[in-house]
Amino acid sequence: MRPILERLGSYLPAAVALAIPIVFIPNANDEFILPRASVVIIGACLGTALALLSLGGPGLGSLRLPLLAAAAAALLSFAFSVSWPLSMAGAYTRYESLPVRLSYLALLAVPVWLLRGERSRSWVIAACVFGTSVASLEALFQAAGGVSFRPDGNLGNANLLGALIAMALPLAVARGLRGDQFLIAWWLGAVVMAGGLYVSTSRSGGLGALAGCLALVVFAVGRSRWVGLSVLGTGAIVAAALWAIVFGPLGKLNNDPARSRLLLWPDALRMIATRPLTGWGEDATGLTFGRYISADWAPGVTYDRTHSGILEILATQGVIGLAALGLVLVTLFRGIWRYRFSDSVAALGAACIGYTVWVAFNFDWAPATGVFWLLAGTAWSGVRAAETESAPVPAVAETSSSGGVRAVVAVVMALAAIWFGVMPVLAEAWSWQGRSDLAVAVDPLQAQYHWNLGFSRITSGDVRGGVTELQRAADLGETEPQLYVDLGDAEKKLGDRSAARRAYERALIIDPYYAPARDRLANLGP
Repeated sequence: MRPILERLGSYLPAAVALAIPIVFIPNANDEFILPRASVVIIGACLGTALALLSLGGPGLGSLRLPLLAAAAAALLSFAFSVSWPLSMAGAYTRYESLPVRLSYLALLAVPVWLLRGERSRSWVIAACVFGTSVASLEALFQAAGGVSFRPDGNLGNANLLGALIAMALPLAVARGLRGDQFLIAWWLGAVVMAGGLYVSTSRSGGLGALAGCLALVVFAVGRSRWVGLSVLGTGAIVAAALWAIVFGPLGKLNNDPARSRLLLWPDALRMIATRPLTGWGEDATGLTFGRYISADWAPGVTYDRTHSGILEILATQGVIGLAALGLVLVTLFRGIWRYRFSDSVAALGAACIGYTVWVAFNFDWAPATGVFWLLAGTAWSGVRAAETESAPVPAVAETSSSGGVRAVVAVVMALAAIWFGVMPVLAEAWSWQGRSDLAVAVDPLQAQYHWNLGFSRITSGDVRGGVTELQRAADLGETEPQLYVDLGDAEKKLGDRSAARRAYERALIIDPYYAPARDRLANLGP
């Protein structure tokens, strides 16, 4: 039985790397983000379960304590969250909840535990490149079809496609330069992804892909005296590209001025300074950021993110969370640099650098961040293989009691995969079919489904029952100001003007420039 589990485990990381770029649910309200978040959670849970049931893999080495610290910081942030339900379920279409944050860390560990050699690591690389090439090809078809939105390759957001390309393009280039039997396939994938990046018009994706490809040059330098020059040259090129994005002709691409982030970040710092140690809680930015927005930087847009990976971690997990994750990344990149000449370690490290540059101007989001942590874990698998090459991992004698504990924990992980990964997808399917009553039964903490149920009850004439569900959605931490406008309208129908006023005012706390709430308050009068 164990050999079968080990074989399944060796293919699981590649399956996750393939699924995240291409899996979506047609005919659903959230057909793009939720399925990828579910893949992240299910992959992390099942990978951990398989690792528990199949002994013999290498340990995490020097990453073990940093990963435990990062998990503890996430739990601490959740404990002090301003909205426990929101931090557990995640905001609709965002889902950067506690289970997802812990799944990211598990996706780093799973490849180390399950991958048994360079061949299995190569499968992860091939799956990532192939899946991203498919998404890029879809974006090219979208562009050729003249779609009204930025081509995104069925990821739901063009910047997410840019993030995947920022990671996969350096992988394809690195493999193409090796000249193996799949030489043509690697370069075809690189060309397709370059085309997908162009039609997506993702500036951060382009910057990340450039940084990742240049990192391959730095990793290839063998003599220490040239390392400094290569780093300086790479930094100068990336800085010049960044200047062109912020101040040059690319600055106002997509009617989205790059400098708007420079205006938004001081507001984010004020928010962070209010709760600096543990942050506001996972995915709670949308509930609180509006209090610190100093101007209407993007009319018609409600900011629920700080649009900087570092600032977003500070906002949600505080200095403690950032320090713990920083320790993980420092340990990771030190290992990658030390063993950069070992098999695919350099290529995977370059992919991680591509994402790191991208996320500096965006924020963690499962379709991109899940792939990053998976590739980081695959890179660390190569590092651990190099570290233990001369010192094989000693066999671990398993007692019957420890085997029983492992089996129980594996079952718990499988159940967690069902509850946190499958049930939200089922709820979304029922919600799309108009059965919000069933959706709230299987995903009771997701505010969006209570909102849908309340709105349907109001439409059918049960205003009081609708208000109950809308209020429940508000209590669960819905971050969209429109919910509170709908709640205020319903309270007004019931004749409770003071409750309506409170609802409109809460909408303006989330977005102080939200026009519908302002208009309702003005019409409500004193």
